[in-house]
Amino acid sequence: MEGILKVTPEKLISTSTEFSQKGTTVSNLTTEMTNLVTGLSSVWLGDAASAYSQKFKGLDSDIQKLNKMIQEHSKDLNDMATVYTQAEKASVDEINTLQNNVIA
Repeated sequence: MEGILKVTPEKLISTSTEFSQKGTTVSNLTTEMTNLVTGLSSVWLGDAASAYSQKFKGLDSDIQKLNKMIQEHSKDLNDMATVYTQAEKASVDEINTLQNNVIA
């Protein structure tokens, strides 16, 4: 079965959309968590509070990288769907140029 595609462009696109939505969820949760940590500063003071806040802020770049990877994966799935659709159309167009009744 090598070379046989078992997925449709529509499935690739729907999966891409799902990935993108999950990325948005990650981003929204990150914002909520940041707000919670920021809110702690009004009731938690001292070196431990500062260390915790700095540690959490240090995760921000990792979380942004993760979300970027999710969005890139989403884009890749969309790109694959486009390439597949274009290849299918090119094949159909080529087939339509073939002559009928070549053997008389």
